[in-house]
Amino acid sequence: MNKSIFQASKDLVRSMRATLRLLTAGSTVPVIPSSAERRRAGANTRYVLEWYSYPEYDVTAPTINTHKPKYIMKSNLAIGLALFAPSSQAYVWPSQYDHIDDLLYTQFGYIRDGTLGDQVKSCDFGAGVPGIQKAAEWVRTAFHDAVTHDASAKTGGLDASIQYELDRPENLGAALNNTLADLAGAYDIRSTAADLLALSLVMSVDRCADMRVPLRLGRKDATEAGIKGVPEAHTGLETTRKRFATASISGVDMITLIACGHSIGGVHSVDHPEIVSGPVSPENKASFDTTKGVLDNQVVVEYLNNSTTNPLVRNANDTLNSDKRIFASDDNETMRKLADPAYFKSQCEGAFTRMLDLVPGDVTLTEPLQPAEIRPYIAKYEINDDDGVDLNVRVRVRITEGTGRDPASLTASIIPITRNGTLGEEINGRMATMGGGTSFGYQKENFQWFEVFQSFNASDVFDSFKIRVNGEIYDNGATGGYPINGDVLYQRAQTCVTFNSNDTTDITIVAAVSKTLLAGGAAPQIRVVKKVPTQGMVIPKLNPVVLPMQRTSQETAGYVYYTVTTNLNQQSSPTTFDILVGDSKVEYISTGTSNTCTNSA
Repeated sequence: MNKSIFQASKDLVRSMRATLRLLTAGSTVPVIPSSAERRRAGANTRYVLEWYSYPEYDVTAPTINTHKPKYIMKSNLAIGLALFAPSSQAYVWPSQYDHIDDLLYTQFGYIRDGTLGDQVKSCDFGAGVPGIQKAAEWVRTAFHDAVTHDASAKTGGLDASIQYELDRPENLGAALNNTLADLAGAYDIRSTAADLLALSLVMSVDRCADMRVPLRLGRKDATEAGIKGVPEAHTGLETTRKRFATASISGVDMITLIACGHSIGGVHSVDHPEIVSGPVSPENKASFDTTKGVLDNQVVVEYLNNSTTNPLVRNANDTLNSDKRIFASDDNETMRKLADPAYFKSQCEGAFTRMLDLVPGDVTLTEPLQPAEIRPYIAKYEINDDDGVDLNVRVRVRITEGTGRDPASLTASIIPITRNGTLGEEINGRMATMGGGTSFGYQKENFQWFEVFQSFNASDVFDSFKIRVNGEIYDNGATGGYPINGDVLYQRAQTCVTFNSNDTTDITIVAAVSKTLLAGGAAPQIRVVKKVPTQGMVIPKLNPVVLPMQRTSQETAGYVYYTVTTNLNQQSSPTTFDILVGDSKVEYISTGTSNTCTNSA
C-alpha cells in the first residue's frame, strides 16, 4: 500500500476514535480499536502478529505458535480499508488475553483456572480470616487505584499505581495489600496488574449481584506512585467533589459508586477505632448495611428510611460521616432513584464500567472481552519414543444459552493444513468426559470440550489446522487456520524439575528442533520470565532472561534435541518461558510440571 494512503488511514481512524470517545463518554459503547489491534496476518500466511501471540494458561497445555516478523502487511488497499471495519471483530487465536479469558470464564469443570475465582467462592467469602470479605476488598482496591485519575492531565486511573501507595493514610488497612497478594498468583508477562484489578472488580460484582460489567483490557502498569487524594471519612464534601470531578466522574456517579461499593464490606475497628465502637479486634467490623453478603440496594433503602447503621452515616462525630455527605449532596435525588432495585443494578453496572475505563492517556483499551465461540488448546505436540509425533488438541466449544448449540449433538474435529497448502486427513475428536466434559464460569458462560489425539510420522508435521464443529468449518477468524509450530517441539515429557534445599527450583527444559530450521543458522534459546521479589512490594518485578540452549546427543531423522537448565526462586514458580529459534517460536509455556529430574535425566 502507498505509505501516504496508509498514514492518512491511520490519522483518520485516530480522529474517529477520539471523536467516538467524546460522543460515548460515560457509556459502555466500545470505541474503535487501534490500528495495531486491527493488523492481522492475511489468509495466505500461517503467521500472526507478535503482539497477538498469547498462548494458553493451562499448566498442562502450552500453546504453540509460529511467528514471523512483527509487521505483516498485504501490499494492497484491502488492509487499509480494513481499518474502517466495524469494531466487532472475529476472535483470532491465540489472543494475548486468553489467560484472562480463562480466569473469567473457566471456573469449574473439565478445564478450570481458579487462581482468582477460588478466592471469591461466595460474595462474603473471606478465606476463613475474621472480618475479611474478599469481594469487598477487590472492589475497594480498584476504586482507590482509579479515583486519582486526572482527566485533563491524562494521568492516573486504573494503572496499578496503588502498589506504590500503600503507606498513605488514605489507603490505610490490610485490604489493598490483601488484594494485590490475591492477584499476584495470576500476574505474569501477559496479564498486567492493572488489568487484573479490573478483572477482580468484574468478578466481584458478578459474584455478589449477577452484575455485568464489560471488561476492556490493555492497561499498562505504573512504575511509580500516582498523585494523592483518595477521599477519606473526614474529607469535606467540596474537596471530595473536586477529586471526583478531576477524575471526570460526575456527581451522580460519585453518589452511585459510593452506594454500590458500600453495599458490601464495612469499616474495620483495627484500622479505624475512631469510627467503629467497641473492642479493637479483627472480628469487630461495622457493616454498611444488613445484607452483608449481597451487593444490593439495601444500603440505599436503609439510608432513606433512617434505619441504617452505616458507620459513615451514623457516627457521633459528624466530621467522619462521609457517606452521609455524599449521599445527600444532591438532596437525595440520586439515592431516591437508586431505591429501585433494577435501577440500582443498572446504574452500578454503568458507574463501575466508567470507573474501570479511567486510564492514562497512553492507554487504548480493547473492545469488551468476549469468550471465543471456538478455541483450541495445544496440550501436546512432541516427538514420542518411536520418533514419531504425538498430538493432543483440546477444542473448547461455547454452548452458552443463545448459541443454539446442543451439547448432546455436538461433534468436533481438526483438519490439518499440510505444508504444501492442501488439507490433510481430518482427525475426529471425542467428547471429553472428565468433570462432565464441560466448563463454566462467570457471566453464565458454558463450554463443551473435545479431545483430539493423533500420532503420525515426523515427516507429516503441519503448521496450522482448521476446526470443524457440527459440519461448520472455522478458520481462525478468516486468517486461514490456527497456527501450530512443527519446527520447534516442546518436549514436555522430558522436561523436569529439581527441588533444592534453599527453596529454589531448577527446571530442565527440552525441545526438539527441526534440522531444516537449524540449517538456517539460528541458535535455539529460551526466554524465561523470572519474578524478582522487591522489598516492600507485593507484586514482583518481571525480568525476562534469554539463555542459550545446548545441543544434546539425541536426534532423529528430522530433529535435534536441545536442553537448558535454569534456576527459579520460590516466587517465580510457576512462571512462563518461550522457546526461540530465530523467528520461529513456541511461546508462553508454563514451568509447571509434575516430572522430577533423576540422575539419568
